[in-house]
Amino acid sequence: MFLYLTKNALQLNKEGWTIVITDNETRVTRKIPFNTIEWVVVFGRIQLTTDVITSFLKAKTPVFFLSKFGWYFWKLDSIEIKNVELLYKHIEASTNDEISFSYAKTIINSKVSNSIVMLKRWARFDMIMKWELDKFSEIIDELKLYLVKVVNSQSKEELRWIEWNASKIYFKWFAMFLKPPFSFSIRSRRPPLDEVNAMMSLWYTLLAQTVQMILNVQWIESQLWFFHKPKDLRTLLFLDMMEMYRSWIIDDMIIRITQREKMKIDEHFFINTKNEKRPVLITDEWLQIFLWEYYKTVFSKADEENFGNFKKLSLIEKDLEKFKQSLVNKTPEKYEGFKIK
Repeated sequence: MFLYLTKNALQLNKEGWTIVITDNETRVTRKIPFNTIEWVVVFGRIQLTTDVITSFLKAKTPVFFLSKFGWYFWKLDSIEIKNVELLYKHIEASTNDEISFSYAKTIINSKVSNSIVMLKRWARFDMIMKWELDKFSEIIDELKLYLVKVVNSQSKEELRWIEWNASKIYFKWFAMFLKPPFSFSIRSRRPPLDEVNAMMSLWYTLLAQTVQMILNVQWIESQLWFFHKPKDLRTLLFLDMMEMYRSWIIDDMIIRITQREKMKIDEHFFINTKNEKRPVLITDEWLQIFLWEYYKTVFSKADEENFGNFKKLSLIEKDLEKFKQSLVNKTPEKYEGFKIK
């Protein structure tokens, strides 16, 4: 079970092998067997007793803490034994300029390739004006040229420039598939400046947590990076790896959910005029719906179009296992990244 806690009035206690969740406003309680909880995401000011925290640490159950509106704070983690052999090989790969650059190129090649596939997929199910059709084909061809530029790039700085420009082109056409009144002009993170960016920020954070969880399970050190620059103490490897999954999972969710007739901006989002750092926020009711949408998409829904009857979570696990094996065997050239068709 994946436990999402979103209401500030909640408190978690432990009774034997049971977690007791109490709503301090309504006094309603719910009991969950401790051994059924696989990970926990805490939104806002929710109280966890010392017994609950200790139990999660002993069981190595990941607990992620976010603000009420999805900003990532930290992860509850225990000091544990590392796979030392894997760690040494990962350090060697991360600090070796040639090997590190090879992994970075593989990741960005996969990201651009998947962006092309998703744009084509959305175009099949959307009415594109005839005058836009030729332009759309030109954009796809331009993105394909960026794949060549990735392969021929000579440095990480050049690779970051290529990725930035390819993303600009991709997001411009991603916006074409949004159903009005939803719109998108530029990616804005902190704060999100519109409703689409608010959804992106929330779901990208959840995807990052999912990738980090899988890395932890497979004993892969998430502090060692290949592509992103280390700006602070954030773990960087999951930021690298999730680049390959963004359009396939999160951007596709946004396209699909904005197509629904019941999606209304004035009901599902509100503008926080009192705090300019958080101008667009998701309502409490729809935060829960968005969490459920993410859970369905990643943990329970199969991707039959690309991979048959396999859940997206399983496919990410398999991809990261292949990455891990390339580290263990010192064969970065055999890791081909994650590409959809």
